[in-house]
Amino acid sequence: MKRTKLILIILLAALLLTYFVLRIAKPQESSKKVFRLNLDKVEKIEIFNSAQELELILDEGIWKVNTEVLWKADSLKIYELFEHVLKAEYPTTAMSDAEGAVERYELKDDEALHIRVSDKSRQVHVLFSNLGNAWDYFRYAGDSKVYQLKSKVVQLYQPDLINWRSPIIIHYWEDELKQIKVRHAKNTYTLKRDGADWTFQDARNNFELDSNNYALVKIIGILQNFRSYIFVSGEDELYREAFDNPMCTVWITNMQGETRKLDFGEYDAHRFMLRIDDDMSVLHQVEFDTVFRFTRNPEIFKMRSGL
Repeated sequence: MKRTKLILIILLAALLLTYFVLRIAKPQESSKKVFRLNLDKVEKIEIFNSAQELELILDEGIWKVNTEVLWKADSLKIYELFEHVLKAEYPTTAMSDAEGAVERYELKDDEALHIRVSDKSRQVHVLFSNLGNAWDYFRYAGDSKVYQLKSKVVQLYQPDLINWRSPIIIHYWEDELKQIKVRHAKNTYTLKRDGADWTFQDARNNFELDSNNYALVKIIGILQNFRSYIFVSGEDELYREAFDNPMCTVWITNMQGETRKLDFGEYDAHRFMLRIDDDMSVLHQVEFDTVFRFTRNPEIFKMRSGL
């Protein structure tokens, strides 16, 4: 090999070695948690903007939305908030601390999304904004330094109640059910479970249901995952009138002998409301299909599959 070519190879190897050494030795930018709190002791989370606010509180180990009615929060949404926001870290080098940075990054109090988190002894208040970029900007309340967070907070964690309230209002697995009694305008009947077998009984019928009976499967299905995304206060007289003469009343008894009462009322031609255990403080809007599951003709329960 020619001497010149050997020298070039040695120089190239030396340059590559220098590059890798410098890259490895390059100091890494430090990072910190946005919310430097003991997350195991967080008791309250406030999320608000200039238009609305939402408060989440830890009540006997369960996160709940604190409105006029204390309601269980969506556990998946709470998990995501902790994982993607409360545990998030950010580069400690500020994007900007120049005069006017708060305005330029839309982090004024009346423009930003606020998240204020409290543990047993401390509180951290952070303001977030997004200028249409992949990542959000933030600052701490009372500070004008602007930082960037490699996450989307503004887009995903707005204080809209429907995004935070758990939609599940009734939940029974089949093996938890002992009896379902139903009363509606055309009939009163009882479904009883004995192991894997169900029987139907009313004033004229007493028979065992097929395990694949469509009507039975539909009732058990809704009780396993009974959801409602709209709820209202029953203090409104118009809503109260819907329960003067309920369309349908259902009594659900579990294996421990505990019974829950469900009343379905027709508010208008398009809205049907559910009242639980005669409690008028909160009513849930449901689909007509939900009510219809309980008001089928006895002949449908005799079939292997229904209409």
